[in-house]
Amino acid sequence: MIVPEFLKENDIIGITACSCGVLDKLEKFEDSLSNIQSQGFQIKETKNVRTSGIVSCSGLQRAKELTELILDDDVKCIAIASGGDFLLDMLPFLDFQILQKHPKWIIGSSDPTSLLFTVTTNLNIQTIYTPCNMSGFNGKMHPSLFSFFDILKGKKIIQNKYDYCESQSFSDVLDCKNKWECLNGYVDEKGILIGGCIECLKDVIGTKWDNTNSFLSQFESVIWYFDVFNMRAESLYLTLIQFKNAGWFDHCKAILFGKVAFESSFINLSYSQAISMAIEDIPVIYRFDIGHVKPSFTLINGAMAHVVCNEKENFIEIY
Repeated sequence: MIVPEFLKENDIIGITACSCGVLDKLEKFEDSLSNIQSQGFQIKETKNVRTSGIVSCSGLQRAKELTELILDDDVKCIAIASGGDFLLDMLPFLDFQILQKHPKWIIGSSDPTSLLFTVTTNLNIQTIYTPCNMSGFNGKMHPSLFSFFDILKGKKIIQNKYDYCESQSFSDVLDCKNKWECLNGYVDEKGILIGGCIECLKDVIGTKWDNTNSFLSQFESVIWYFDVFNMRAESLYLTLIQFKNAGWFDHCKAILFGKVAFESSFINLSYSQAISMAIEDIPVIYRFDIGHVKPSFTLINGAMAHVVCNEKENFIEIY
C-alpha cells in the first residue's frame, strides 16, 4: 500500500467540490476552515467550492479542479468540500495515472466514497474517510475532530467509543446514550480496512472501476465498514447479499455498520434484522461510530485496523 505523506505545520490543504458545493451551508464551511487553520494548516480552494446546485459544476470541470490540486506541489492534502449524490459521473474524466504518480491524502465521506474507494482499490493508495464537513459541535471542536487532525499528522491513536451521539442526524446535539451492538458475538479482529457510504459502494459493482476482488486478494484478512445514509432496511439486506455474491466478503473478518441517518422500511424490518439475515458467519458491530450521525471516527482505507467490541472495551486502532 502507498501511504501518502502525513501533514506538518503550515502545510496547505487543498479543498475542492467533487460533488456538491457549499453555498447552502456556508456558515458550517467557514467553521471548518477555522478549525483547519487552528491546527496550523493553510487552505487553498478551487473555483467550484462556493457554489450551489446538485453538483458544483460539470463532471469534466470537477475532474480538472481536482487534478489541479493533485499537480500542485504546494498542496499536501485534498479535502472534498461536501457530500452530494453524483460524484460518480466525474470518474470518467479523471486521469488515474496522474493520481498514481502524485499520491496525496484525499479526504471526504458520503458521496466522495466513489472517489476514495476507487483510488484505494485501483491504485493501492490509502485514503481517509471522515466527515466532509469538519465544523465543530455548536461552534466547538469535538474530540472526534481532534482525533482526525492527529491522524492527519501521522499520530497513531486509539479511537474509543464515544459516550453520547446524536439522536437526530445533523442536529449537532449529542443527546443519546451511545451503544454499539455486536450482532454475531463479541468482536476482536484485525484486518485491512475498506469501505464507505454503502449507497455509493453498490454503484461501483460491475463498472470498470470495480477492482475490489483483485484488491482484496492481496490480504489475508479484511475489515469492511459501511456508512448507511437513508437506504431502506430491505435494500440494505439485498445490497449485502449482492456484495456477498460478488465475493467482497471472502476475506472478511469483521463488518462495521454506522448508525443509519434516516431509517425506513416497507415491512417493518429493522436494520439489525436486515444485517443479521444477510451476515450470519462474520462478526458484526452495528451502530459503530462512523457515518452521518455524529460523532464519527476517522478511518483509513487500506490501513491495518484492530477493532474490539465487548462488555469492557469498544475501540478501533489503526496502524
